[in-house]
Amino acid sequence: MTVAASAPLLNDAALESLRLAGNPFRNFFARNPDDDVCARFHVAELFAKERGQLLGVVDLYRAEPGMHSEMVPILGNKGAGKTHLLHSIKHGGPTPLSKGAKGVEEGWQLLVTPGTYQKDTDFLEYLLFQLIDTLLGGGKQKGRRPLEYLSEQLTRSLLQRALTGAGRDEQMALFPAPGLGRIGRFLGLGSAQAQERTQWLLDHLRRPQSATQATPLRRLCVECALDPERACQLLCNCVDRSEPHDAAGLLRRHIYQGFARAALLDDESDLANFLTYGFAELDFKVKPSRQDLVLSLCKVLMGVFQTMKIPVVVAFDQLEDLLLARRNDDGRRTAEAFFAGIVQTMHQIDGVCFLVFAERGLWNRFVPSLDGYIQDRLNNPVHVPGLGTIKTLKLEAPPPELFRRVVEARLASVVQSGMFAPLFPFTEEQIEQIARTEPTLRDMLQQCRHLFDHLVYGEVQKTAYEETEAQPRNAFAPAVKSFVVVETPTEGTNLDAVQVKELVRPAAGSQVTEAWEHALTAARETLAPEGALTGATRELQSGLGAFLQTCHEHGVKVGPWRLQHVVPEWSFGGHPTYGVITIAHWVCRDGQPWKVGIGLFLGRGAGKPKDLEIKLSSLDATPTMIDHLILLRPDDDLALSGKSKTIWQDAEKRGRHARLEPSGADHFAMLYAFPRWLSALGESLPPGQPLPNLADIIQERCEKLLEQVCMPVP
Repeated sequence: MTVAASAPLLNDAALESLRLAGNPFRNFFARNPDDDVCARFHVAELFAKERGQLLGVVDLYRAEPGMHSEMVPILGNKGAGKTHLLHSIKHGGPTPLSKGAKGVEEGWQLLVTPGTYQKDTDFLEYLLFQLIDTLLGGGKQKGRRPLEYLSEQLTRSLLQRALTGAGRDEQMALFPAPGLGRIGRFLGLGSAQAQERTQWLLDHLRRPQSATQATPLRRLCVECALDPERACQLLCNCVDRSEPHDAAGLLRRHIYQGFARAALLDDESDLANFLTYGFAELDFKVKPSRQDLVLSLCKVLMGVFQTMKIPVVVAFDQLEDLLLARRNDDGRRTAEAFFAGIVQTMHQIDGVCFLVFAERGLWNRFVPSLDGYIQDRLNNPVHVPGLGTIKTLKLEAPPPELFRRVVEARLASVVQSGMFAPLFPFTEEQIEQIARTEPTLRDMLQQCRHLFDHLVYGEVQKTAYEETEAQPRNAFAPAVKSFVVVETPTEGTNLDAVQVKELVRPAAGSQVTEAWEHALTAARETLAPEGALTGATRELQSGLGAFLQTCHEHGVKVGPWRLQHVVPEWSFGGHPTYGVITIAHWVCRDGQPWKVGIGLFLGRGAGKPKDLEIKLSSLDATPTMIDHLILLRPDDDLALSGKSKTIWQDAEKRGRHARLEPSGADHFAMLYAFPRWLSALGESLPPGQPLPNLADIIQERCEKLLEQVCMPVP
């Protein structure tokens, strides 16, 4: 609807100030749980009750880490504020639960927010690699990377245990005397100083401090003149002695030592390599299956987090876009596999808190038709002391007084404090009318966007129908983002009275490219740390599958080649990390299609030949699945030598067709960003409106990547 504008008196100076600042309601929705728009315009009172209830559920796992895994659905219409609520849980600070109440510091939790759903992958395997990607990636939660926070907390505890059990000789080895003082060590001299420094370090490790106040572990080592390498060796020796030699003990030993090296030596490679390669290469008495390997690693990782009393929260946001990324998918079958996977995981793994943010329509369409045992687990209520029993949270439109606070927060970014009223250029009546007539928070903000343009720029307000009809058919056609209309003064007119109107009108094309750049920037940050690329192997493979599937659906061509069929992910063999590729059938004009397998060859160190061996084994499948194999390899480690070179040459001798393609950081960022970009596009469109044709922007932005994953262009 269009709001009647009984506007306040707006003088030219005030209008000019607002024009220069721009419309603060342009970005009226959160693209993902890490979107900084949420932080800039956050109003703590909005959904404070619901946020408090969800954090109360999470706190149950802090108090009792091994309690049964449970799921809480958070339902609301599209634009209700679900993603913003999730952002405030993932990144937020104090939460006031009632008017006038003081905020309490929220505890830290490992919050996994999957950006993709790999429907053809075993659910627990999919969940494991989402967890690993979150752990090793560069994304931050409450200002810190998960790996930095967890390695610091765990290593402090392990080092404290190692120091407590250290004998006199071990303590003296930690603090060797320089020069001639070493001779005194053999005479038993210097032990008092070593004991004193050990006790000082123990006192600081035992001192209760919040995560934000604790002195970093490496700084403590510097202050007591302890070489971090010696501290790490002491800790690793202690872990070797204390951990059993069964399968769980072997896994836990490597994980503990990997975290310790990350915290003390700033070396994340050991942990990254073990979580993606080493865990499948341990000397097991009986070789486990792929599923058993995944289950064992999941249980050990969860046990490590539970020991630290760190809740693990898996939050699925924008479920409708996550499950129905392809509009021609069988939505019911995908939803059944998804919810069945959650229930199976809840039976196998304790201590996981699932949060599912979904549209009410999707929930009501799919959940009632699920099997009874699945419905029983999904509808199981959770009792939170002091907050009651929680079964389902429903997000309703905010009342007028709360919406007023949201509008004030937006306007505060463009209106100088004290110069105008908090709602300037709006009136109380206009905000009240919008709040009482619009169904969701997003619709309210969109109305404010139109009203702001009308009052400040003089634009005619449009209904949603008129706005949709006015959009160009080609969403990627060149569009003018802004223009200036200057009214030429007639003779005798004072130049100060000239009205300059800046009309900022982002067209659909600019919105799409802006979303692409935003997703790409976030992907680069996530993949920047040392072990992040290795940890994101499965997520990158999923992105590659989504990329090629979209190219197929939108008619993207590479020279004379076009896609005839795409299998986004094909799993094979017994290795969970390396045993997956994407299959693309490329056809040239009227010729026979080439079945091309495309995989991520990211293994490092000892994992490099193993990764290559498994990928090349896809060419030996019976019946034949692929004719040609393309492997994307980081361009800083392209050369094959030693065992890797031998494996490659043996494949060539057997007539196997394969090639390596050097890929830089930008190409991997594109693959990681692609499904998240699709999800953001789907979220920004009106309900029921299909995605525009993406062929032009894909061919423009991803030309080199397309050539690498296609047969050679003649």
